[in-house]
Amino acid sequence: MHGPYVVFSPIAKSHPFEERRVHVGSDDDPLKIGRAVARLKAAKDNAIFDCKVLSRNHAVLSYRNGGFFLRDTKSSNGTFVNNERLAVTGEESEARQIFTGDIVQFGVEIVENSNKVAHGCIYAMVQLFDASGQMVEGGTMSSYEMNGMLATCEPSLMNNQQLFQIQQYLSEALYREGVCQQKLDALEKMLEATEQASDAAWKALVNEDRLLSRIETLEAQLATFSKNATPDKLRERLRAMIDDNAKFELTSKEHLRRAQEERAESALRLADIDQKPRFD
Repeated sequence: MHGPYVVFSPIAKSHPFEERRVHVGSDDDPLKIGRAVARLKAAKDNAIFDCKVLSRNHAVLSYRNGGFFLRDTKSSNGTFVNNERLAVTGEESEARQIFTGDIVQFGVEIVENSNKVAHGCIYAMVQLFDASGQMVEGGTMSSYEMNGMLATCEPSLMNNQQLFQIQQYLSEALYREGVCQQKLDALEKMLEATEQASDAAWKALVNEDRLLSRIETLEAQLATFSKNATPDKLRERLRAMIDDNAKFELTSKEHLRRAQEERAESALRLADIDQKPRFD
């Protein structure tokens, strides 16, 4: 995508949404941020969200002179940058310049009194790219600055915004680590299930080979007995061979059926894991 554009990436405590990569216009044609309605649906290339706590026309983001500016447009539940609200309810805010790494929040969590259902708000970490496609940084701490600040252990040197950012970065890192661990655990279980299914399939194949060998042996015995045995003994032996053959066949079919079911279940679980959101 050609610049200027913004990338909104959800953080752990946000109302769920897919990452957005959206073009940002000038002050005359800004990017509109708001709640999805019948004629305007949420999509990967817009800043419309399926989130009840947002206003339809919640905020706008514009690009001018190499910078990005966020403005609240009289939203009901507010717009925040690094935990600082841009305007009081019902008032339009001044344009606030934002930078890559800032945490933006649209709306606040609301709990319905009637059924105690909580509706989350939108939290996103932003990445900003100018007209030439270069990332717009500044205004926030770099990782080097953050590590240095933490090493000094002097909270007085950090303002509230920096403390908020550090808290969000740490929370997000822990969340992503937990998600990765869950995926690893699920994959290990899938691997174990797949190995068991493969082992069962192999045993079923071996049993099938044994059955075929057994049939050949019985056929050879039948040919031998047919030359020397009386009709009664021959019929008795034939019935025993048929019963034996049927038992082997049923056993092999059951092994094959179980192996196929286990392999199908393993494939479905693996596909389900692959379809989950990734955070790398």
